[in-house]
Amino acid sequence: MVHVDLNSRGQWEVAMPEASERIRCETLEAATSVAYLCAERSRPCELVVRDAYHRVLQRELIDNQADR
Repeated sequence: MVHVDLNSRGQWEVAMPEASERIRCETLEAATSVAYLCAERSRPCELVVRDAYHRVLQRELIDNQADR
């Protein structure tokens, strides 16, 4: 599962299961792009984007070649 979360400083963070540190991005678009690249390498993978209150904004299963 790859998470994209808004932190308390207004930065978007991408969290990947195999990484101990999060990748920080200035925009949601940049964070989502990074998250898709990470999810593509770990198929099947669930991509979850949440706001600062942990409300789910987007949830997507990246599963097969047809998703590309």
